[in-house]
Amino acid sequence: MFGSVVMWSQKNEDVKNSIIEQRIEIIVAALDEGVELDYTTLLEGLTSYYDNPLNLNTATTEQLRELYLLDELQILALQNHLARYGALRSIYELQAVDQFSLAVIRQIEPFVMASPASMLDKVTFKNIWQEANSELMLRYKREFQERAGYTPDPLTGQKAYVGSPDYLYTRYRIQFRKALQIGFTMEKDPGEGLQNGADFTSAHIMYNDTRWVRKVIVGDYQAMFGQGLTFWNGLGFGKSPFILNTKKNALGFKPYTSVQEGQYMRGGAVTLGFGKWTLSAFGSVKNMDASIESDTTLADSQDDGFLVSSINAAGLHRTASELEKRGTLSESVAGGNVDYKWKRGSIGFTAAALHYDKPLFLNPDLYRYYRPQGQDFSNMGINYQTVWRNANVFGEASRSANGGWAMVNGVVASLHPSVALSLLHRHFSNDYQALYANVFAENQDNPANERGLFAGVQTTWSKGWTFTTYVDLVKYPWLRYRVDAPSNASDFLVQLNYKPNRKDEFYVRFRRRGDMQNTSSTDERITAPVDLSRDVFRLNASYFVHPNVQLKSRLEWVFYEKESVQQNGYLMYQDVVFKKIGLPIQFVARYALFRTDDWNARVYAYENDVLYAFSIPAYNGVGSRMYAMASWDVRRGVELQVRYARWLYSDRRLIGSGNQEIQGNQLSDLHVMFRWRF
Repeated sequence: MFGSVVMWSQKNEDVKNSIIEQRIEIIVAALDEGVELDYTTLLEGLTSYYDNPLNLNTATTEQLRELYLLDELQILALQNHLARYGALRSIYELQAVDQFSLAVIRQIEPFVMASPASMLDKVTFKNIWQEANSELMLRYKREFQERAGYTPDPLTGQKAYVGSPDYLYTRYRIQFRKALQIGFTMEKDPGEGLQNGADFTSAHIMYNDTRWVRKVIVGDYQAMFGQGLTFWNGLGFGKSPFILNTKKNALGFKPYTSVQEGQYMRGGAVTLGFGKWTLSAFGSVKNMDASIESDTTLADSQDDGFLVSSINAAGLHRTASELEKRGTLSESVAGGNVDYKWKRGSIGFTAAALHYDKPLFLNPDLYRYYRPQGQDFSNMGINYQTVWRNANVFGEASRSANGGWAMVNGVVASLHPSVALSLLHRHFSNDYQALYANVFAENQDNPANERGLFAGVQTTWSKGWTFTTYVDLVKYPWLRYRVDAPSNASDFLVQLNYKPNRKDEFYVRFRRRGDMQNTSSTDERITAPVDLSRDVFRLNASYFVHPNVQLKSRLEWVFYEKESVQQNGYLMYQDVVFKKIGLPIQFVARYALFRTDDWNARVYAYENDVLYAFSIPAYNGVGSRMYAMASWDVRRGVELQVRYARWLYSDRRLIGSGNQEIQGNQLSDLHVMFRWRF
C-alpha cells in the first residue's frame, strides 16, 4: 500500500510539472523577441491552482484572470452561463458555453474544477495546521570560467568584485488554501559579498478572502490597475500571436516573490469590497540604487545640493562604485483605486503620488527633454471595460502632474466561432510621465511620445489549423535615443499553426519590424534618421517520437538591413525531452548552432531552467550552445534539479568586457535547485 501511494505521488508530480512547463513555454514562445519579463508570478499562479483547483462555480473575475489562460470574452461567457443555467456539474459542460472550444477546456482542465457552491469550512488553528502547505527552496549557480572582476589587480592585490562568483537563493513560503500566505526570499548575485547577510531580502504576509475585507498585504507586493497606464508594476504581456491578450487584466495586489530588485512596493496594501464597489489603497517606502551628483547651486536647498543623474535597477552590488550607489535614493509612493462593476463591465479610477528625497536631473540630451525631472510626481487615470455581444471594449485615460496625458482604447471580439479580432489605439503625449507603468506599447514602461494602431486577426480552420496575423503602425512625434527627428515604425507578423493532436504542434512564422535610426555616417553634422528593417523567419516543431520522448526543433533566420548594409544570422537547435510517468527522473537537453554577423542580427530562444529561474539568452556571434537538465523526485515532496550549460564560440578568444571579461572562447555554468514541500 505504501509503495502504491509513493508511485501515485511521483506520477502526479511528473504530470503537474510537465503541464505547467508546457503552458509557460507556449506563452513565452509567443512573446516579443528579447522581452524580459518576470515569470515567477505566472509560474506561482499555475502551480497554486494545480495544487488547489479553482472552482469555476464560485470563482471571481480576478481569480479567473490569474490563470492567464482565459481572455475577457471567455470569462464573461462563463459568468453569463452560470447566471442563466446555474452551477456546472462537470468542466466538460463548458462545451456548451460560448467561446469555450475543446482545446481551451483542455488548456484549463488541470487548474480548475466544478463543485457545488458552498461556504468554506470554518477556519481554525487546527485546520491551518493540518492543511497549510510549506515550501523551502534553495538554488546555487556558478560559472566555471573566472571573470576579470575576481582576479586580483597586480599592483594593489585587490579584486574588483567584493564577493565570490557563487549565486545563492533561498525562498520559504507557507500557504493555507488561498486565504493566507507568508513567505520570504533571499538572494546573492555573483560577485556580491555576504558580510552583511543576503544582498537582497524580501518578505510578505497576505490575507485573502471574498468578504468585505478582500485582501491585505504587509511587506513586499505589486500593484496592477486598469490597462497599466496610470500604475502597474507587475507582470504584463506585450505583443504576441496571442492577439486577444492586447487587453490587460488587472489583478490588484499580488505578493512580491521574485528577486528583480526595485520592481516592487514595500509597505502595505488593502482591498475592501462593498457590493459592486471595490476600494484599494496602498503605501510604500523603500531605498533605491542611484547615481548621485552634487550641484553647488542647490547647496542651500533641503536636498543639500545633491541630484539624481540616473536610477539603477539592476540591483548589483559587486564593486566599490556599485556599493556607493546602493540605497542612496529614498522613494515614497501612495495611491489607490476605486472600481465599480456591473453585469457586463466596470469602471475604475486610479491615483498615485510619488516622492523622492532627492530631485531627478537626467542627462540633458535633447531626446530626454520631456523625461521626468524633480522630486514629486503623480498620476490620475480612469479605466473602463464593457462587453457588447461578443465584443469586449476597454481603455484607460491618464494625466500626469505636469499636464501630460495618455490614453489607450481597444476592442477584442469574436466575429465568428472561428474568427477573432483585436484592435488597439494608443496616444501618449510627449510630456506624459508615469514612473510605474506597463502598458501595451513599443516601450511598455515609458508610455510617452508614441501614437500607435494595432490590428490583429486569428482564424481557426478545420483539422487543427490556425492562422494569425497582426500589424502595428507607430509614430513618434518627438526625438528618441539615436533618432534625432520625428520618426515612424511598423511591426507585421503572420503565423500558421498546425496541431494534429493534443501533443504535437508545428508552426511557421514571419515577422518584419521597420524602424528608423540616425545615419551611420561618420560626419557628426549629419544625424538624419534613415529606415532600417529586421526580418525574422521561424520554423518550429514540437512532436513525440515515443510516448516518453518529445523532440523540439527550430530553424530561425534573421535579416537586418540599414542603408543597404545587410547583417544576417541564423539559429538551429534540437531539444530532446524524456519523461516517463512514474519514473522519478526526467531529462531535457538542447544542442544549438548559431551564426550572426552582428548584434543587430541576434536571435533569442527560450531555454528550460530550474524552477523559478528563466533563461531567454541572445545567440550572437558564431558558435554552439548546449545545455542538459535532470529533475529527480527524490521522495514525496523532495525535488532536485541540476542544469549544466555551455557556450562555445569560434569567432573570439575573449568573452565579455571590463570586469565581466573571460579569457578564452568557452563559458559554462552549473545550476542546482533543491525544493522541499511539507
